Amino acid sequence: MKMIRLTLRSFLVLVSLLSLFIAAAQSDGIPWETWAALDVSTIGDDNTGSSVTMIEMDGAAALMVTPGGSSDETKLAIPFTGAELADWVGANALALEVYLPEDNALNPNRFFLGMADVTGGGFTWMAGVFSDTPAQPGWNTLSYPLDGAMRTLTDDHQYNLYFSFFYDDGSKTPLTEPFYIGGASLGGVGSVSDADRYRQEVDELLAMDDQAFVEAVARQTFDFFWLEANPENGLIKDRSTADSPASIASVGFGLAAIPIGVDRGWITYDEGIARVQTTLETFLNGGVQGEHGFFFHFVDMQTGEREWESEVSSIDTALLVAGALVAGQYFEGTEVEALANQLYENVEWDWMLGMDYMVKMGYRPESGFLGAAWDHFDESMILYALAIGSPSHPVEDRTWRGWDRPVNRDGAYVYLPGEPLFVYQYPLAYLNLQGMEDRYVNYWNNTARACERNRQFTMDRSADYLTYQDGVWGLSASDGPSGYRAYGAWEDNHDGTIAPYASAACLPFTPEIAFEGMRAMLTEYGANVWREYGFVSAINEDESWYSRDHIGIDQGDILLMLTNAQDGFVWELFMSHPAIQNAVAAMGFVESTGDYAITPAYWSQVTGQ
Repeated sequence: MKMIRLTLRSFLVLVSLLSLFIAAAQSDGIPWETWAALDVSTIGDDNTGSSVTMIEMDGAAALMVTPGGSSDETKLAIPFTGAELADWVGANALALEVYLPEDNALNPNRFFLGMADVTGGGFTWMAGVFSDTPAQPGWNTLSYPLDGAMRTLTDDHQYNLYFSFFYDDGSKTPLTEPFYIGGASLGGVGSVSDADRYRQEVDELLAMDDQAFVEAVARQTFDFFWLEANPENGLIKDRSTADSPASIASVGFGLAAIPIGVDRGWITYDEGIARVQTTLETFLNGGVQGEHGFFFHFVDMQTGEREWESEVSSIDTALLVAGALVAGQYFEGTEVEALANQLYENVEWDWMLGMDYMVKMGYRPESGFLGAAWDHFDESMILYALAIGSPSHPVEDRTWRGWDRPVNRDGAYVYLPGEPLFVYQYPLAYLNLQGMEDRYVNYWNNTARACERNRQFTMDRSADYLTYQDGVWGLSASDGPSGYRAYGAWEDNHDGTIAPYASAACLPFTPEIAFEGMRAMLTEYGANVWREYGFVSAINEDESWYSRDHIGIDQGDILLMLTNAQDGFVWELFMSHPAIQNAVAAMGFVESTGDYAITPAYWSQVTGQ
């Protein structure tokens, strides 16, 4: 190997050499010309101690990467402008040539590519992806699937690409010996378009039996929580757009998702516990802005500071804590369990009561408590279970009895006007109330009734709305042609917009119609409803409108419910927590053997019959 000293004066030499190497590269993609013009002097090590030298290798140029020897990961941080990354818009994969010497005692076996917007000296994490290409000694062509956020760029913005190379056999071992990087090309499998790739995935899904289908959907859904997170602090985006802030509810679903990923073998135990611990420490050490143990609904992905003038949210904090307890129970006996319990104990539920005995919906520093309280049937069931069971700041169990439970007499179930389906689903993603009832309702059966009614509502209107045809159903809060809206099975509250998560998350309660809805959406809409993280937020055939976004709370509803339908995984963990067991008892739950949604006693009280 011949060493080449790289200076700014030798830049044209570098361009020529890298171009020659790319021409000889093994990839079938289109050469990425920006990589060919790379100025090696701009490459940083992201505080890992690695170094990069341009060398001549077999007559062509290559980068010799020398690990620092002490860091768990060997990283390269490479700056680009949005204009220099313009070719990424039409690509779906980056192919990178990497040479791993046979004589090395230890070569990397995991390969990560991340991207951040660093315009004006800031830092906004955008996305990260792993290459799943198996690597062996010699030349390898690693394929990184490009996340949608990596291809939604602004020409005059500054971006950093982060290449990370490491060895992981359950725990990371620092690399010490050089390896080499050659050319890069765009496309990979991606002479195939995004739409073609997603259509191929849909075809594969539809050919699977139900068991394999659920596993595949869950697996792709999980990636949202792993890849749309900031690994430095554990915060997770509200949605899969480049500029999205974090949602604390999305973080909660992500905390519950990580044990699923470990249990299913999608990530390692060490990766999972490290991410959860980072996340919990961020919240406990002041890394996220809040009040009295509650947190602002939306926060900056890097700083954890309040975004969009959002409220300190009681329900979103509850969803955060629920996910934390799932993770704490899974990593029982570790620091994570202690941190999860501390996060729970820090929440001053009694403070959020304001001047009343029902929990307020939120608080704003500028004006105080919000006027509305959680005083009617909705997703707040999970909030009251946590608040009543709190070991440090509990509320009275009369709060459980204090909220209104309106009865739909035609369907004989308790409902929320407007009928968005998520209010039935979110609490039962964590609370396993199968075979149980309080003095009012069997909430498991109640959710099943709501799922059935939601489907029937769309079927009855299928002649008027194209999206409701051929077995496609699911009305709930989602994006829509005119923005976000709490759609539901209610006249004047729907417009042909279907939210895939609504039918998917009915799987534990009404499996036949849930499978029908999921498979029908894939059959009818293919790549318009299925993208990088599985089902999109929503579609509307009547308006020829199809979301390209994935929303964290939707993804969480899908993942947790599909997992619970498989083996009750999340339910078992959450219900095993002593505080939740105490809460369920205090709320008056007893065994239920009836097929009713409303208990006979409450039905009689409401109807006089």
